[in-house]
Amino acid sequence: MKIAIMQPTFCPWIGYFVMIARVDAFVFLDCVQFQKQSWHSRNKIKVNDAPFLISLHLQKAPLQTLIQDMRLCDMKKWKMVLLKTLRQNYQKSQNFKEIYEILEYALFNFESLSQLNIYLIEQFSQILKLKTPFIKASSLALSSQKKEKLVLEICQILKANEYLSPIGAKDYLQKDEARALFAKANINIEYFAMNHPVYKQQGKQNNFIQSLSIIDLLFNAKNPAQILNKSAYESGGGGQKIAC
Repeated sequence: MKIAIMQPTFCPWIGYFVMIARVDAFVFLDCVQFQKQSWHSRNKIKVNDAPFLISLHLQKAPLQTLIQDMRLCDMKKWKMVLLKTLRQNYQKSQNFKEIYEILEYALFNFESLSQLNIYLIEQFSQILKLKTPFIKASSLALSSQKKEKLVLEICQILKANEYLSPIGAKDYLQKDEARALFAKANINIEYFAMNHPVYKQQGKQNNFIQSLSIIDLLFNAKNPAQILNKSAYESGGGGQKIAC
């Protein structure tokens, strides 16, 4: 069984969903420390033919607060400003009503950052026709602290023999200690790679911007599930495999 483990981020980019498509189970790593000014609470859309950050407003919390314990600021104003930005930039897109209503519901019905992010990822996965089951790491009673040991423990609990890893984790997973741990457990590591699809965006069509939030694809594409499926299965199907 192949799994992926990712922190629940806010309306993540298309690659996040390609990872979901390529695995047998997807784990939300919600029991690690929240990072300020990270993708946990913000992402990019296209505004005036340039990347533009949209952000969630969060309650102040101690530095060591876990993602699962972060709470949204309950003031209405910032939510209305965010929604106004989406309306101004996507109201002419063909899927505007469906995607906008999902985002509006989430903003006004969740206090927990991780619950909001997970809800949106699950909703968008349904639209993209993904059937991969989701698991919260916080439900697994984990004991490991070091990154590589935490990943290994999750793989072992779920009886996975292959782990699809984001390329950024290569720094610690390719260290001798980590390689030895995964080799002993007979778990192979595959590093994620994909060819970014090009689709019709708002604004100038000769100015395609990669790596925006998934909502840019969902708002604009006539058949976003088909575009994602092509990225998942026709662009090589994966990245570099490391036999541990």
